[in-house]
Amino acid sequence: MDINERKKKILHSIINEYIKSAEPIGSRHVAKSLDMGLSSATIRNEMADLEEMGYLEQPHTSAGRIPSDKGYRLYVDSLMNSGELTVNDLTMLGSFLELKMGQVDKIIKRASVILSELTNYTAVLTTPEMKRGAIKTVELVPIDSASALIILVTNEGVMKNKRVLLPAGVDNEFLYGFSALLREKLSGLTLDEISAATISEIRRAMQAHFELLFPILDFIADIIDDVRAETEVFTSGATNIFNYPEYRDVERAKEFLEFLDDKSSVVRLFESDGTEGEKGQDAGGITVKIGRENDLDIMRKSSLITANYYIGNKVMGKVGIIGPTRMDYSKTITKIKEISAILNRLLYELYIDEE
Repeated sequence: MDINERKKKILHSIINEYIKSAEPIGSRHVAKSLDMGLSSATIRNEMADLEEMGYLEQPHTSAGRIPSDKGYRLYVDSLMNSGELTVNDLTMLGSFLELKMGQVDKIIKRASVILSELTNYTAVLTTPEMKRGAIKTVELVPIDSASALIILVTNEGVMKNKRVLLPAGVDNEFLYGFSALLREKLSGLTLDEISAATISEIRRAMQAHFELLFPILDFIADIIDDVRAETEVFTSGATNIFNYPEYRDVERAKEFLEFLDDKSSVVRLFESDGTEGEKGQDAGGITVKIGRENDLDIMRKSSLITANYYIGNKVMGKVGIIGPTRMDYSKTITKIKEISAILNRLLYELYIDEE
């Protein structure tokens, strides 16, 4: 049985009303809201057909209908209207765009807070491959006659330090000169870009004190590897779930909060949100996974909406919303698109404009 235009209009009306009320929708309510001149009996028959086709469900024998995952999928793919931003939304987004923060982590964390406030759902942002591990500067600071502090700062604003022992005969003048040499040869490079030729140049310039180079290079390699491997997860608005009746079951709410606390599970969820061209992703790069379309059991009654954000043409991370399958998809998708666009701009300014 094909779904005709009348059935689509009825399904559209039911989903819009259910998003607002969280209560099963009856035929009389649909008849009033549609104003198509259809009787309640006619609409009941159409709703029965939609249920048989898998687009609606009837939670109780005498109750109205609610959308199924299949119904939401059709709604998201072809029935819903475009969401619009309110004046308050624009004000919040404008304040985010005007922020001047020198570290990626601060920008991402702030984006998660604003997105949760804009949508009243749970916002999650991840940073897979965000950390390029490029060196911004290296400093050697004397501590005493036998040791110095290596300070390494990456382009992401990550700063690490380590105390190293100095070979005999190394004075402060050498350390300052060595710091300048390291900055000249290493600044802007990733670990992969530090070649044997670069190391040889530094070693020749160090002359008699070349043995100091090895603990410094080991330290740089360890820090860069840590920075590159780390996947950050920023979550905001976790307790927003209590605003929705779907999560008022204490055990379910507890399981959901525990899930959000488990970074590896959240990362796994985002990694399984679909690849380009897969069902669930629109032409604008927004991916919507509804209920059972999600791989994790904890998400079987929730929806996940994600978008990538970029530096130039390179995907750097994901921004997402987790909420009930009864979420307001059109408004949420519009707000995620706006946040990801602003992230693209801020991160481009942070990375590219400084290079």
